Amino acid sequence: KKGYCLCAELYEQAVKYEKGSFITSSGALATLSGAKTGRSPRDKRVVMDDTTQNELWWGRGSPNIEMDEHTFLVNRERAVDYLNSLDKVFVNDQFLNWDPQNRIKVRIVSARAYHSLFMHNMCIRPTDEELENFGTPDFTIYNARQFPCNRYTHYMTSSTSIDLNLARKEMVILGTQYAGEMKKGLFSVMHYLMPKRQILSLHSGCNMGIDGDVALFFGLSGTGKTTLSTDHNRYLIGDDEHCWSDYGVSNIEGGCYAKCIDLSREKEPDIWNAIKFGTVLENVVFDEHTREVEYGDKSVTENTRAAYPIEYIPNAKLPCIGPHPKNVILLACDAFGVLPPVSKLNLAQTMYHFISGYTALVHFHVQLKKV
Repeated sequence: KKGYCLCAELYEQAVKYEKGSFITSSGALATLSGAKTGRSPRDKRVVMDDTTQNELWWGRGSPNIEMDEHTFLVNRERAVDYLNSLDKVFVNDQFLNWDPQNRIKVRIVSARAYHSLFMHNMCIRPTDEELENFGTPDFTIYNARQFPCNRYTHYMTSSTSIDLNLARKEMVILGTQYAGEMKKGLFSVMHYLMPKRQILSLHSGCNMGIDGDVALFFGLSGTGKTTLSTDHNRYLIGDDEHCWSDYGVSNIEGGCYAKCIDLSREKEPDIWNAIKFGTVLENVVFDEHTREVEYGDKSVTENTRAAYPIEYIPNAKLPCIGPHPKNVILLACDAFGVLPPVSKLNLAQTMYHFISGYTALVHFHVQLKKV
């Protein structure tokens, strides 16, 4: 099912069966992700096998924390058994990457309507004909939401575990309801698959001017990728994940995942207007009578988010592809005054700062501003 029909049905399921789900005054669906209001990188595991042992970066400083095949299968069995025990599950068949030559088919099996709507917004939505002929997915996620892993299982350090098996082309999620684990889990998969095709996968925003000049915006969460890429004077290609091939750039996703803290109509009108029917609002606070969202309220978390289809931005460029970038902008949330406010870098400097990825903790930056 597609479009508004799917959104309406998932709204009904969420409001009826999922505690903390409400419809806001703008028409967006407000939901709660439970105890986890952000990702859990220390609970993310990758299966080390004969292939990945040599292909991935392991050890000190690496984001790849190993697990073995047996432990993955134990957690997979636990997640699948839980999903099979439910009266209903939600299955999304969707695509990643707007480049038709390098498109990836993904299937997401989840226990919450909120998760299904989130991924419906964030991945590329197939046409009815594409859905009919979808076939076998290239990658599958089993999301068992808050159902915990067994903490006494080897490699487990908490009741949360996000497990990636590249050989089986599967991911298992246990012990967390934060939807961003699915989004970033698939991004991890693209980081593995795309370089094998001589394509660079990038954590960046991207837009294009009326003359066809493309700009890439690199930076960690909260540094301004979504805000800067959503410039109503330029065409939006994407806000967070891209591929750069011999032919140009392409958005990996079909939606945007915008931070909502202190969001205002005056400062970010396009994002403000995108929060309407079909949009998922995560962990926001709203007035219980008027249902108006209080974007400055961070009592649940500072990491409040809105997930909406890219078509909700009026000047989105569809399909979300563009020529080679003319400008590459590295965004650093610099709380320590290490960098000048704006610097023009040569090739060697750009390579150095891209690899080093200098930034500062965003919440620490906010605290300093208050002092």
